[in-house]
Amino acid sequence: MRDPEEQLRETLDVLATSVVASPDAYAKARSEWQRRERRRRLIMLVLALLIVAAADVVGLWALNSLSAPPPPHAPGGDPVEIVIQP
Repeated sequence: MRDPEEQLRETLDVLATSVVASPDAYAKARSEWQRRERRRRLIMLVLALLIVAAADVVGLWALNSLSAPPPPHAPGGDPVEIVIQP
């Protein structure tokens, strides 16, 4: 009976001799990886810009809604001047 390790080694050797390496496999894999990396960075940039824009809109809306109330008006419709003496 043969050693299982030896059988496995022979099987893997036969398998390795039947494999044909593609000469441009590394270049293809690297270009695909770079394309995915560029796409990931672009998506992250767009998301960051959207978050900043949304925060700006919410902040401006909050500032506008909390602005000073309009000056008081007299019963006749004319604005009332408030004079403060020192």
